[in-house]
Amino acid sequence: MAFQQGLSGLSSSAKALDVISHNVANANTTGFKANQTVFADVYSTTLGANPYMQVGSGVSVPAVRQNFSQGSITTTGNALDMAINGEGFFITKRPVANDLQMFYTRAGEFQLDKDGYVISANGYQLLGYPGAAGAGDPQPIRVPFDAGKPAETSQVEMTFNLDAGQPAITAAFDANDPETYNFSTSVQVYDSLGIAHNLTFYFRKTAPGNWEVYGSFDGDSTLVTTNPIGTLTFDGAGALTSSPNLTVNVTSPLANGADFGGGGDGTVDVTLNATQYSLASSVTTLSQDGRPAGELASVSVTKEGRLQARYTNGDVKDIATVAIATFRNPNALISMGDNMWAASLESGQAAAGIPGSGTRGFITGGAVESSNVDLTAELVNMIIQQRAYQANAQSIRTQDQILQTVINLR
Repeated sequence: MAFQQGLSGLSSSAKALDVISHNVANANTTGFKANQTVFADVYSTTLGANPYMQVGSGVSVPAVRQNFSQGSITTTGNALDMAINGEGFFITKRPVANDLQMFYTRAGEFQLDKDGYVISANGYQLLGYPGAAGAGDPQPIRVPFDAGKPAETSQVEMTFNLDAGQPAITAAFDANDPETYNFSTSVQVYDSLGIAHNLTFYFRKTAPGNWEVYGSFDGDSTLVTTNPIGTLTFDGAGALTSSPNLTVNVTSPLANGADFGGGGDGTVDVTLNATQYSLASSVTTLSQDGRPAGELASVSVTKEGRLQARYTNGDVKDIATVAIATFRNPNALISMGDNMWAASLESGQAAAGIPGSGTRGFITGGAVESSNVDLTAELVNMIIQQRAYQANAQSIRTQDQILQTVINLR
């Protein structure tokens, strides 16, 4: 009788249509991986059966396999969104203390909760490693709402020209008397509290090709403990022949109690890229390495998975490195819904590491991985299964007609 074969065909085609419909329904689900129906033929055999007279008993569905091929990456504009370009899964957990159950996802739609933890769309916490080292056990990633740490100025660099046509000055230097120096320029520097100060340099020509350099701190030359700071010597072509490196010593700690200079000792190293041409004295570039305190401005993710906090003072801090898990047999992961999987005995335990290590993919920040469902292929498969369902129904109908003919025999 063909009833058994036909019924198995109907059941298998219905199962395949369920899988196709599930894929189609999730064509726009972030991080979704399409499923594929695996068919197998069925034979009833007995010991000593004639291999030339075997008739199959139909079809079965031994497995529904997951397709973990890469989905396209779509930019979202949300800095905390992440897409894995390659193998691996994000590791998440429930926001419950001491909950050791891990869940794995390819859906990188992340955001911050009220406590600063990076969470998925369903509220699960994203796990990673502290800082940029990628060592230890993955922990929930938390973005601290702190201030960007200030930094004391320890180095100043200037590029400038001193006018060769300036007259030599013999009067004693006085920072408050412009007649006692030929040129001055100031740079804003910072103490250990992030407070800005003016460090001023005065250039005074004493003889052809010779210039003395003096300094003042917040307009007070007495706070610079060694004046003049140094002497600059130029050759006949206007090139600097003396050492371009000077050291400014400022009284530290300052009146406000803050430290200043490299290590708080009041010492600032100055590098001078100087020329002496018959041009007006002017500064081309002026830079220093200090910074004020700053507020958290934004958070971004590098391709290596480093979550970086950027502050208004230009400070950049590595908060954590996103952990990526891989499995020996990802097809055996258990689908938990909400774009998540859980490990099983067949999948093996998760092997966590940093993005780009081993076979783990890199991270694309500000983007998500789209579903890998090929909608055109799914619609074609739907037609194929519909035809298969109709054909199996027809085989049952034909068998029924044959049986009815036998019953109607007189």
